Amino acid sequence: MNSHFCKVGRVRPGIGEVLGLKELEQKYLSFIEEAYNIMQTDASLSDILYYEALKLKKHIINFNMFEKE
Repeated sequence: MNSHFCKVGRVRPGIGEVLGLKELEQKYLSFIEEAYNIMQTDASLSDILYYEALKLKKHIINFNMFEKE
């Protein structure tokens, strides 16, 4: 097996390392706003946007905890 095909141990940067706190908060607010606006027309898309917003909120909380330490 060639080493360039092996993905074991591959490290990807976290979303908090790629985006700053302000960008994460802005994306969170835009997902929440868009989910609210779409709620009446497409419930499944609205649910997906709320789910993505919750994932971003977890990243924001973890980012804040990491900054305090």
